[in-house]
Amino acid sequence: MVKAKILVVEDERVVALSIQNRLESLGYTVTANVISAEAAIAGIPQNPPDLVLMDIRLKGKIDGIEAAAQMRQQFQLPVVYLTAYNDEETLERAKFTEPYGYLLKPFESKDLSTTIEVALYKHKMEQQLREREQWLATTLKSIGDAVITTDPQRAITFMNPVAEALTKWTQQDALGQDLNQIFLTINETTREAIPNPVTVSLQTGKTVTIENHTLLIDKEGEEIPIDDSAAPIKNDSEQILGAVLVFHDVIEQRQIQALLKRTNADLEQRVAESTAQLRQQNQQLEAEIARRQQLEEELRVALARERELSQLKSRIVATVSHEYRTPLTTILSSTEMLQRYSDRLTPEKKQTHFQRVKQSVEHLTNLVNDMIFIEQAETQALEFNPTLVNVEELVGEVIEAVRPKFTEKHRLNRICPSECDRVLDGNLLRLILDNLLSNAIKYSPEGGLIEVEISPQAQEIRLRVSDEGIGIPPDDQGKLFKAFYRASNIGITPGVGLGLVIVKECVELHQGRVEVESEVGAGTTFTIILPVAESVEDERVLP
Repeated sequence: MVKAKILVVEDERVVALSIQNRLESLGYTVTANVISAEAAIAGIPQNPPDLVLMDIRLKGKIDGIEAAAQMRQQFQLPVVYLTAYNDEETLERAKFTEPYGYLLKPFESKDLSTTIEVALYKHKMEQQLREREQWLATTLKSIGDAVITTDPQRAITFMNPVAEALTKWTQQDALGQDLNQIFLTINETTREAIPNPVTVSLQTGKTVTIENHTLLIDKEGEEIPIDDSAAPIKNDSEQILGAVLVFHDVIEQRQIQALLKRTNADLEQRVAESTAQLRQQNQQLEAEIARRQQLEEELRVALARERELSQLKSRIVATVSHEYRTPLTTILSSTEMLQRYSDRLTPEKKQTHFQRVKQSVEHLTNLVNDMIFIEQAETQALEFNPTLVNVEELVGEVIEAVRPKFTEKHRLNRICPSECDRVLDGNLLRLILDNLLSNAIKYSPEGGLIEVEISPQAQEIRLRVSDEGIGIPPDDQGKLFKAFYRASNIGITPGVGLGLVIVKECVELHQGRVEVESEVGAGTTFTIILPVAESVEDERVLP
């Protein structure tokens, strides 16, 4: 291990040489042995030491204390004082230079080595701390949100440039001031003051999110719509050291929302026009189908499809345009083919076009329903209506509903007690089972066993759906319940990544939980645990 380099500043030459000999015998390198503070400071740039042993009483214009202050300021060097005096006045002056130790002459070699090593270690730790603080400050300054930190009494300790720009306060002017003097917010509608989230966070020790429709009043009195949150800053012992406030203006977000609203209105109009065109084309098809009696069943399907499209108009909300373009193009091209070349098409060709139109309409309907569900979940508009449900009967209905999706390669095993009445929301339970079964079929392209097991307990019910499909990679399993997220191994399997989001929302409305076990190439098992009661009057089932 390489020993440190030491600069000795001592005007008594005999003492200085003795110190140098001791240092070198201990393995240290003496960069210089000088008698004055001026010589010591001048020589540091050419041969910088790791530590300075400084005699307090030096001859010359400046003494050891003043020299130590300059070295700390210019070179950030640790200084250990050498002194034969321990008077109160000298020690009081020396304290202000923040020395790393004192050695009272005369001293032993062991004391010299111990003091040096402790000083070097302390200096190293302080350097690391300064680097971490600088890194943290740089990070906070570079992020896009406004950041303000405070001490436990709400006194401001830091503001990044974004916070300065939004509040119109500089960090220099704001440091040490109470956050309530800098960060003023009111409700956009009522114009009433909003409690400072940092105050609430410091009192509760929890993260606090500000309410919607909040306006920030900057230093010049201008109002800025913002969204923010505050969180306590704690040490390893859970002691609150202060708080951090993060906020950003939502002007651009509101503009985007307005644009989305206009885009949705335009999309509704286009869907309405497409629906009207399809209705007209279906009326023409009705007359044609009436002349071939064998196509009456296809006509009923087309009329049912028209009703589905009419419902689509009133329920469509928001989604990206490319999810609509392909099915709408398919519908338009197929109906145009039927309109223009109906007398030349064989019944099989017509059936193919009818099927394409039906599949496209079903895709749009399911997509819109899923998007409406997700939007209601995000706005907490979903209803939870528990009733007494015959779980066995409901499971059978869902299985029959998805049975057309099974292939000859699939095998189904249902395990469910014959008497299983529980208080649940039947509609939500149906959505859970439908999405899990549909996924089990979709992601088992090679077939295999699909098993549905219902295990009723005294205060809960467990629903397990397992398959022998492609499985889910471990890196993807933690992201399954994020909207529009799809596993990395699905290839070209169709879907938009909303099914498991719907499952999670339905389970959470029951105050239940979802467990996932999966292995790539071996299959996946979803287990749903829902708290239940034996009657609607039992309040335990109500969230």
